[in-house]
Amino acid sequence: MALTGAPTEQHTVGISVLGSFLVNLQESISAIAQARTGRPTRHAPIPRTIRDITALSAAAVFPSSFGLTLRGPEGDGDLFTGVSGSPATILEDAVDVVFEVAELSEGAGRSDDLLAEHLVPLGQRAMKHLGALAAGLADDGLGLRMSWQGRGGRTRRSEWTREGAQRVRALCEQSDFGEPETTTIVGRLGSASELRGTVEIRTDAGEIIRARTDAEVTAQLRGCFGNRVEADLEVATVRSAGGRERKVYVVLALRNA
Repeated sequence: MALTGAPTEQHTVGISVLGSFLVNLQESISAIAQARTGRPTRHAPIPRTIRDITALSAAAVFPSSFGLTLRGPEGDGDLFTGVSGSPATILEDAVDVVFEVAELSEGAGRSDDLLAEHLVPLGQRAMKHLGALAAGLADDGLGLRMSWQGRGGRTRRSEWTREGAQRVRALCEQSDFGEPETTTIVGRLGSASELRGTVEIRTDAGEIIRARTDAEVTAQLRGCFGNRVEADLEVATVRSAGGRERKVYVVLALRNA
């Protein structure tokens, strides 16, 4: 990653600026990984396994404005228990989300709807950290060039401008999460992902509910796939600037109906 902008013209950056950026980046990736592998949370601690899987290390710096090489953890899947999917895949998925958010925030005149559709399902914690990451870039007059090489050799590159970061900041700061409520629905489980911890349920009324699943529920998905099911849901209503409402669903319990 390379920080760009006037504050880095001498290939230096303030320690307080760099430290804040790295902390917000790490917290964003860990919170995204938690949201993408299970249930987004507000206050409960991120599981230690998720933190270990997503722990980044600084390997080297280079004079490209101010460049920093980061690496994921070494080791294999046997070191990490209690999650679905390989550790490398979980980390890369979380990093990909940061890239997607940056890319969707760029371009004058773009609607915020698609950006919000990517951000809101991540939950309040991840949006808070992504908002702080974006705010730091915007407030310090910085941009960000990013390149990520996965273990399979796939490389992804992107650039996040100060203006794009400001859009993400505004959307995160202006999104108000209401207190979750619980409800029960009945319908057909049309799709499910054990890796992502997500389901789609077509209710008897014809509505399609896209929801994340708690870890215990994720383990039950194979036995319910394609069946008529009864699901207990936690529903959070998110209100954005302008009064737009979106709902975030989490499956708390799932059983064949």
